[in-house]
Amino acid sequence: MGRRRFGGLAVLIACLLTVAAVSADAQTPKGAGTEHRQWVEGPRPSPASPPIYQITEQERLVPVRDGIRLQTKTWLPVLPGGSRTPPCVVETDGYDVVLDAFFIPALQDLARRGYAVTFARLRGTPPSEGVRDLYNKFGEDGYDIVEWVAAQPWCNGDVGMVGGSLLGISQWLAAKQAPPHLRTFIPDVSCGDCYTYLWYVGGMLPGPGRKARPVPEYQTAILHRNFDDWWRERSTMPEDVEAIARRGIPVLVRDAWGDYLLGGDVTNYEHLRGLGHKRKIILGSVSHAPAPDSLPYSNVEYQVMWLDRWLKGIHNGVDTEPRALIYVQGPNQWRFEDDWPIPDTHRAHLYLRAAVSGTGVSLNDGSLSEETPSAHEAVASVTYSPTGPFNYAGANGPILATDQRPDETHSLTWTGEALKAPTETTGWWYLNFWASATAADTDFVVEITDVAPDGTSKQVGRGWLNAPRYFSRSHPQPLVPGRIYRFSVQIWPTSYVFQVGHRIRVDLSGSDCCAPVGEDPNPDPAQVTVYQDARHPSHIDIPVIGVTAWRNLHGRSAEGDDEGRGDDERKRDDERKNDDDEGKGDDAGHPGRID
Repeated sequence: MGRRRFGGLAVLIACLLTVAAVSADAQTPKGAGTEHRQWVEGPRPSPASPPIYQITEQERLVPVRDGIRLQTKTWLPVLPGGSRTPPCVVETDGYDVVLDAFFIPALQDLARRGYAVTFARLRGTPPSEGVRDLYNKFGEDGYDIVEWVAAQPWCNGDVGMVGGSLLGISQWLAAKQAPPHLRTFIPDVSCGDCYTYLWYVGGMLPGPGRKARPVPEYQTAILHRNFDDWWRERSTMPEDVEAIARRGIPVLVRDAWGDYLLGGDVTNYEHLRGLGHKRKIILGSVSHAPAPDSLPYSNVEYQVMWLDRWLKGIHNGVDTEPRALIYVQGPNQWRFEDDWPIPDTHRAHLYLRAAVSGTGVSLNDGSLSEETPSAHEAVASVTYSPTGPFNYAGANGPILATDQRPDETHSLTWTGEALKAPTETTGWWYLNFWASATAADTDFVVEITDVAPDGTSKQVGRGWLNAPRYFSRSHPQPLVPGRIYRFSVQIWPTSYVFQVGHRIRVDLSGSDCCAPVGEDPNPDPAQVTVYQDARHPSHIDIPVIGVTAWRNLHGRSAEGDDEGRGDDERKRDDERKNDDDEGKGDDAGHPGRID
């Protein structure tokens, strides 16, 4: 049992060691047209409350609504005589005590900054009472702890929540329950829709990372292959996030490119539209960890500034900054943006073409072109077997860390022309394509890579999709073998600058096996055929920042630059998920079978 419980921690440490080397890479030029955006030049003096107070500690078991008692530890600042009762911060924890050394020092630091801080172990997490399964009563227990803290004599009634990963998930679930005294929360590397963005990524089967979770979690989750009422109870869906926004609760979301929860955090943030400057997102470069520190203020300082603003009423400017702070890879520099997605994003299309690119070794070595395909373009096919060979796309960990060429020998690839200008891509990518399969069930794993002049192919982004669950997660329908369907794979967001002479490549395979937190192989063998002709204009949809005319990158006219398609894909994806939640038909409001 111990090895299983500590598996996630080992993965985290390995990722941090790998990231340390990746983060030290030399800077490269900024993307064309981005030179005068809101780049952060360096640190600023912090306006955050300093850690100046001595603290005391107390511990007690707190009963929640069904009588189960949860262990709590509380740290109180020793304030000068006559001081006002302080606001409070809550962290709800579903991990074992082995991770206390990661969490408790940060909470004690908050107490030294003038907050009453309570750390509560959720049910089934010893020594708390109750039964443990996946996210069991996290929302209700979080509500009860927030309200218990608010009623204590050492709290002024204003409560915030903090924490990352499982502790961030528990924040969303508590906020969904609308505790009256919750004033703000700061979820780090978390998800609301954890079915899609953690356990069954893109609808695919959970892999080693989920199996390494404590036995009651995995054993209960695996009983619910489709998105059902059990998952709905344990999820924060778009309508729940929008309800949080309507209540006006300020939220600071933090995550990182390459993190295995990134898709969930970014999606939640995008549904907080109604909050205005009461919402903020910080997107860094390291998976499942806060380093390297953000600028112009560190991650710790941003958290304290956010709490200071919304719990202490200190006007420190954190809510008047631009809403998005992102780390742009390549230049390796932080930059402010007015919001996320970046409002002036240009959506560029590169079509999948049968013409040989001559840049790599794969099952088809196709090309990417700005020109629409011909009426008689050849198809591309790949045979998938549950016994391999497998790709190693990796659902977590740093991008740009591994040369993907060995995997590409058993994948379909399409490669673009050499770029004529440094090109920044920031946001969600989409692979929109037509395909058929010989099996009723199959998976698609998409990787976007940066192909250097020497042929090295480094991963920039990745996405996952189980074909039957593209149309409905709740009521998947088997594919009709041989029938052509239109699919759209959502490739998780990133911010990256492709340099002059480099090329964009799309890799498509049927597996993401064996990565520490990757997905399990689909058990069904299949031959998948991708169509790329005029009737089936398969293409990659790219979020380009700064360059106002995509075609200028290749020395052509700016005619045909196509904006806004990514937003349409996102809207259709939201509609599809809403259909799932309401139990509607599989073909309502989204692209599907055409042939």
